[in-house]
Amino acid sequence: MGVPMPLFPKTLRLVCLVGLATLLFVGAPQAAVYKYKQDGVWHFTDNPGEMPASQLQDAGQSPQVSGAKGVDLRKQLVTALQPANEIETATLATVAIETSFGWGSGFFVTADGFILTNKHVIRMTRGPGTADDPAAESRTRALERFNAQLDEEMKRLAQARDDLAAFRQFVDGQPDSSAKTYNETRYQEGLRRYRRWEEAVNEQRQKLAAERSRFEAALLQQRVDANLAGLNRNFTIYLADNTPLYAYLVEISDQHDLALLKVDGYITPYLQAGHPFASAQGDPVYAIGNPVKLRNSVTAGVVSGFQGDFVKTNAQIYPGNSGGPLVTAQGRVIGINTFKQLTHKFEGLGFAISITVAMDAFDAI
Repeated sequence: MGVPMPLFPKTLRLVCLVGLATLLFVGAPQAAVYKYKQDGVWHFTDNPGEMPASQLQDAGQSPQVSGAKGVDLRKQLVTALQPANEIETATLATVAIETSFGWGSGFFVTADGFILTNKHVIRMTRGPGTADDPAAESRTRALERFNAQLDEEMKRLAQARDDLAAFRQFVDGQPDSSAKTYNETRYQEGLRRYRRWEEAVNEQRQKLAAERSRFEAALLQQRVDANLAGLNRNFTIYLADNTPLYAYLVEISDQHDLALLKVDGYITPYLQAGHPFASAQGDPVYAIGNPVKLRNSVTAGVVSGFQGDFVKTNAQIYPGNSGGPLVTAQGRVIGINTFKQLTHKFEGLGFAISITVAMDAFDAI
C-alpha cells in the first residue's frame, strides 16, 4: 500500500476551525438535508457523500455552489449531454486546454470556476534544443554521425581522385600499344565511377546541409514558443460540449507538477474529492482526458498501488490526458493524471498526483 497521507490536510483543518467557531458563537448548527432518487425511491440524508455523483449538482447546500454566480454551465452541459452514469457526469467537469505548443486536460474543482491541471500542460518543462530535451539531443547526435560519415566518404573520394590522376599519368607515359588502349579503357571506366561517386557524395552533403538548416530553424521556433508559453497567462479551454471559454492562470506550484486556472462569471460543474488512500488495490478507476484532441475520452483500470504522493493505475494515460482526473466508480476524483512510466517490454503504469496533495497546494481552493 502507499504512504498514508496526513489525516487532517490544510483544507480539512480550515473546515474544522470554521465549524468550531460556529459552535462557540452561534450554537449547534442545523444539518442540511439532501435528497436524491435511487432505483425510483427518494432518499434523504445529511451526508452528501452518500449521494450518487450524478446527482451532486442538486445538493445546493454546498458552500462552493452557494458562492458561485453567473451562467449555470452545469445545467447547460447536463441538458446537452444527458449523462447516464457517474463517470459520464464526471466528464462534464473535465475540460480540454489549448496552449501555444499543444493540448492537455484539466477539471473543475469548485462551482465558481477553479480548474486543476498539470504545470507541464501550460508550461514547457524542458528547454527545447538543450541537453534536457531528449528529442533534440537525439536528433543532434544523428546529424553529427551523418556528418562524420560524410567526412570519411570525402576522404576516400579524395584518395580515389589522387589514384585516378596517378593512373592517368601512367597511361599517358605508355607507348602506343594494345596495353595502353586497354589501360585507357580502364581509366575512362574509373573516371565515370568516380564522377558518379562524387555526385552522390555532393548530393548527400546538400541534404545534410538542408536537414541541419531545418533542424536549427525548428529549434529556434521551439525556443520562441517556449518563451511565449512562459509569458502566457490566458488560455482557451473547451467544455465537454465543445463550448470555448477563456481561463486565466491563478498559480503554479513550486513543489509539484500542478497549476491552478480559473474562469469567471459562470457556475461550473465540479468534481468532489475522494480520499485516494481510502481506495484499495484492485478498486476500479477511470482516467478522463483529451488525448490527441479526442474530447472527454475515458479509459478504465484499477488502482495498482501507491508511490509517495502518487496513485498508480493501469488505466491508459495517453498524450493529452495529462491534467485530467482519475476518478472512482462513484465519480469522485482521487488524482490528477500526470505521467506514464514506460518500458521497452510493456505499456507501463500511469501515475496520478493525489488529489489531497493538489488541493493542499493552493490556498485559493
